[in-house]
Amino acid sequence: MHTIWQLTKRSNRLYFRDKTAVFMSLLTTGIIIVLYLLFLADVTTDSAEQAAQGAVGMKALMQSWLLAGIIVVISLTVTLSVLGTMIEDAASNQLHALLITPITRTQLVIGYLLSAWLIAVVFSVSALLLAQGYFWMSDKPTITWDDLLAAVGLIMLITFSSTAFLFVITVPIYSRNSFSSMGTLVGTLSGFLLGIYIPIGQMPGFVQEITKFFPPTYGVAALRDILMQPAMDASFKNAPVPIMDGFKETFGLQITLFDSVVQLPIILSVLILTGVLFLSLGILMRSVRM
Repeated sequence: MHTIWQLTKRSNRLYFRDKTAVFMSLLTTGIIIVLYLLFLADVTTDSAEQAAQGAVGMKALMQSWLLAGIIVVISLTVTLSVLGTMIEDAASNQLHALLITPITRTQLVIGYLLSAWLIAVVFSVSALLLAQGYFWMSDKPTITWDDLLAAVGLIMLITFSSTAFLFVITVPIYSRNSFSSMGTLVGTLSGFLLGIYIPIGQMPGFVQEITKFFPPTYGVAALRDILMQPAMDASFKNAPVPIMDGFKETFGLQITLFDSVVQLPIILSVLILTGVLFLSLGILMRSVRM
């Protein structure tokens, strides 16, 4: 365990030493915020008002909706950027130098993964706390302490699943150019697959089905349900239940599989199982290719 922790700290230092990598890992988040403020805010709020059929306070509600999406995007982009340390080591032959030491391949892989998970969790939780602080100071609905702890725990689980998923798709990559292209692809697709640019319920049917094969989609649905609950209680106080359920379906607070709404225990199970599956597969594949 001491060896793994030393490898984790090494990866952390390498990531934060590269200021450009840190900036680029948060660039997608910045782009989403700018696009939302300049182009998407009014459109999204209007769509929410139509889906809510007269419910009030849609602007504050959609800010919490956007926050959940941004947090999950951070868990993806920051994780991928930290995993770039592994690609950089491979491209610069540092991996060979590490592997001639008593360090095992499995220890080395776990060190990279633990570093990516830790840094992504810190960035994601920081975004959550900053946003809740802003909501509190601007007199907008904020979540309770219990829900805050639940959100932090969920973020840790979402990041675990995202780290394992991204680790698998980076296994075939050994060059800086290929990794950069993948980073661009992940940053672009995540905004769509998480329903940030276009609410999931407003996408074509086949695209909605594709999002169900993207593990973070389940995480963002559960996180939205937690973060939006105070604003939902205020906005839908006098609204019929079917209207609120229709809103949740349209804006990705709930996922339907086999004509049934996926409940929280199933979502948690999906995140855990996909994380374990991808983690095991990734460790096996990377250990063989090192």
